This record gives sequence, structure tokens and C-alpha cells, in this order.
Amino acid sequence: MAFVAIALGIFFYVVPRYVDASHNKLTTTAPAVAQAGDLHRRLIVADLHADCLPWDRDLVKENDWGHVDIPRLIKGNVARQAFSVVTKTPRGLNIERNSAATDNIRLLSLAQRWPPRTWTRLQQRALERYTPDNQVQSGA
Repeated sequence: MAFVAIALGIFFYVVPRYVDASHNKLTTTAPAVAQAGDLHRRLIVADLHADCLPWDRDLVKENDWGHVDIPRLIKGNVARQAFSVVTKTPRGLNIERNSAATDNIRLLSLAQRWPPRTWTRLQQRALERYTPDNQVQSGA
């Protein structure tokens, strides 16, 4: 029984952050040349796709994983950010062919302890993760 409790604790409290951090790594790049930095500061930057909302991640503070948080958006001079509504992704996602038979977000919803209504209903996932009240409460 103790083994089951430990395994569930790891699944619910360790696995989600581990998967998020390992699949959404930051990479470091060489500093931009001065001319590029000057040009970038004068541009109005828009990012039209971010998949960070399904994860329990605080976007108000700078994280060391993931591709979007508010401090890095400000540093990157991003004026507009579009957040995508991810409700289902297939296992082995690829550009050539995907199957609707698998559902990675179901496993994520279980691991992050989303309400049972989200386990099988895509609309409920969208409502759970992407309404302003839920984002404030979840810290994401």
C-alpha cells in the first residue's frame, strides 16, 4: 500500500513538472550583434503561437524552462502573444500522419489533477484551462 501511495505521489507531484521541463527546454544562443539588437528593440514583435497554458506553470515569473513567460516576453520586446488552446495531442505527434486514437492531454489532465470532467471531454479541458478565472486560480 505504501508503494502505491509513493507511486501516486510521484505521478501527481513530480511527473508533470519533469515532463514540462524536459520537453520545453531553453537553449542558450550567442549574443546578437549590436545592430540586430538595436533593430529588434525598434520592432513590434508578435508571437502567434504558445502552448504553455496546459502546464501548471506560473507565467508571471521567469522560468528556466518553457518558451513563454511574462518577464521573457518583456525582455524580447513582444507586444502581442497568442496562446493556443490545446485540448488533445496524439502520441508520437508528427507532420506526416497522426492518429486520433491516442490522447496525451488526458494523461496530463490526470497527472495535474484536473477535474474528472476534463479526462474525456475536450470542451471541458478548454474551459478548465483557458478561462481567466481558472488561470488565476491555477497560477498559470
